[in-house]
Amino acid sequence: MIIYFSATGNCKYVAGRISEKTNDNMKSMIQLNKNRDYSIELDDDESLGIVIPTYFWGLPALVTEYLSKLKIKTDNDKAYIYAVSTYGTSPGASLGIIEYILKKKGYELSSRYSLRMVDTWTVEFDLTKEENILEFTENTESKLNDIISSIQDKKYDDLTEHTKNRIFASFARFAYDLERKTSYFSVDDSCTLCGLCANDCPVDAIKIKDEKVVWVKDKCLICFRCLHRCPSFAIEYKNKTKVNGQYTNPHISEFD
Repeated sequence: MIIYFSATGNCKYVAGRISEKTNDNMKSMIQLNKNRDYSIELDDDESLGIVIPTYFWGLPALVTEYLSKLKIKTDNDKAYIYAVSTYGTSPGASLGIIEYILKKKGYELSSRYSLRMVDTWTVEFDLTKEENILEFTENTESKLNDIISSIQDKKYDDLTEHTKNRIFASFARFAYDLERKTSYFSVDDSCTLCGLCANDCPVDAIKIKDEKVVWVKDKCLICFRCLHRCPSFAIEYKNKTKVNGQYTNPHISEFD
């Protein structure tokens, strides 16, 4: 079983690549959370994979909440559990946080992997130029192949780079909470009211009301799915993102 969180397609792509080689089923944490499905049952020899992006050197709020509620049902107290964290600049303490959550439940994280991919935080990163995207992805496929090989062999590996400890990441978590205010989002006149942003939001923070796009919750995940998938590119964050373009993983056409 592979559970993943993916806003703009990177982690779904990674989970899909692993699934192709291991024949493990994959499920979206977004959908699992919406369905309040917090229980996963593993066969004796079945692995559990967790594939997530790094947000502010930690985890997206939904991932932290979901994993904290997760119940793993298995008769194998040595179940092979691995985690893959995608990142643009650093995986931070994302894997350490997962390890901590699992340990509180009595499970060990068998293997840890980090994988550099395109950073969609366009407050800082310019994704309008192909060379900038290639800088993020130049080693992605070769590293992913190494990760998949390790998972297939159920190795106890630590194939990570540029990690931070959980204490250091706690300061970044404070910054993340500050940035999650939905009041920072705006919509310009190019909006066609197609409703994709409202239908797509992982935490149902967006609605169409009185022929306007409105955020109905004070905070969201700032996953930027709404911003990057908007057909009209009408959504902006802090008036800083439009100049830096949009990006979704080119291998993914369905987002869940």
